[in-house]
Amino acid sequence: KSDGTWDPTDADFGYSSGSLAVALGSNSTTHGMLLRGIANLSHDVGGVVGNPVYLSTTTGRATTTAPGSGDFARVIGFTVSGSTGIYFNPDNTTIKVS
Repeated sequence: KSDGTWDPTDADFGYSSGSLAVALGSNSTTHGMLLRGIANLSHDVGGVVGNPVYLSTTTGRATTTAPGSGDFARVIGFTVSGSTGIYFNPDNTTIKVS
């Protein structure tokens, strides 16, 4: 955000086009944020290894299902292992699905 803090986002928000990161703990100030790299998420993103991962329409989540009409589509990485492992590397392109 413009004030230097982090907030959960999702595919419904227009500010999903800004900087994205994965929380490394419950407090971004003390635990840090992952800007790019391998992450094990707390939820199943679906798909199989190699699938693109998008912001979900559920706040703070990711999915291999592309967002629908009226949502913002942004590839944030690719699945690498199991159902929760992703290579987090957000693309700079955000598209509003019509």
